Amino acid sequence: MLSNAAFNALLKTLEEPPQNVKFIFATTEIKKIPATIISRCQKFDLQRVDIETLTNHLNRICKAENISYENDSIYQICKASEGSVRDALSLLDQAASLCQDNIKDEIVLSMLGLNGYEKNLELFELCLLNKCEEALKVYDDIIQNGIQPVQIISNLLEISHLASRINIIKFDPNITETLQLSISQISSHGLPKIVKFWQILIKSVEELRYAPNEQQAGSMAIIKLCYGSLMPDPSEFLEKISNQTKDNFNNNNTNIENDLKEVKPFESTEKEETKNIGVPKTFEEVLNLLLVHKEALLHAQIINNVHLISYSEGSIKIRLKDNTDSEILKKLSSTLENITKTKWLVSQSEEEGEKTIVEKQNSELDRSKEQIKSNPHFAEVFKHFPKAEITSIEDKNSN
Repeated sequence: MLSNAAFNALLKTLEEPPQNVKFIFATTEIKKIPATIISRCQKFDLQRVDIETLTNHLNRICKAENISYENDSIYQICKASEGSVRDALSLLDQAASLCQDNIKDEIVLSMLGLNGYEKNLELFELCLLNKCEEALKVYDDIIQNGIQPVQIISNLLEISHLASRINIIKFDPNITETLQLSISQISSHGLPKIVKFWQILIKSVEELRYAPNEQQAGSMAIIKLCYGSLMPDPSEFLEKISNQTKDNFNNNNTNIENDLKEVKPFESTEKEETKNIGVPKTFEEVLNLLLVHKEALLHAQIINNVHLISYSEGSIKIRLKDNTDSEILKKLSSTLENITKTKWLVSQSEEEGEKTIVEKQNSELDRSKEQIKSNPHFAEVFKHFPKAEITSIEDKNSN
């Protein structure tokens, strides 16, 4: 709880402490302690106390103080303290005062906001089964019993956590056998759906904090959970789309193979023509010629910075982008002359001209993306994943 100014006032004393004095600082939030203080101290990280050790400790205290108790009440106090001996003692003191040194399970559960915990289990399972109307009725019943919406969401979070753990490790020694059985039934709905519930509930905790009406915000959280159970599992959904796409491909496979056979002779002929170097007939052939003769740098400069105005055999008129080195004109002219053994005139103009090759490619990519998004199968993907983006498009049939 010390301010930065107070911590700074301690520095000199910590650097040169009195001979017979030792300072012991304790905190549960080490991140709030300035690095200048931590660097001048010897740090010990204390672990949380496990439930069994904490239970035995409270049992000894109850025996020494003549406090009678029911066994489950001590377990619930230790569980609520989350491994903190100080919190466990505070809760034990509260319970002893409420029960006049005769601690009852029901009173402890009520004190901790856990009274009727089985109702929370029922609520969670109804949300998993998408029974929204029944889930809201159970939620209202829990509210009527005096449990705050924040506590209900917290209980559902705990159930989600336990169900996820049991789904993975199958058995959790830290919970009772009865609760273990109930949680196992919930975990059978599958880990993806339970993890999705956790994400919705975590978001709901934040919404409850700022909502003008906590009870209404809690009710909306239950509705979102029921709606979330309708959402398809992403892996299953994508697999379904993949299978549909594969079926469509198989139906047209014969036509595609025939098309590819027709294309291959044309490609080989084009390569043979490239070997017999002549004057390129189009600007695209010029660019291909540069790549064939390993002029990759010049090719990259042209496709990014050159707007074609006019082209004829032996003559090219272009406009350069701002801040582009005009030496590219001489370089292109001399390179083409060396390759084709023909004089080339490459001139610069201020006319608008065409888009650069890269701009054309980007425009084509954008059009392709829009076509893909309009496809019914992929439109369904973007409906469930609105923030998804198409980053690249690859034609698997082009090779």
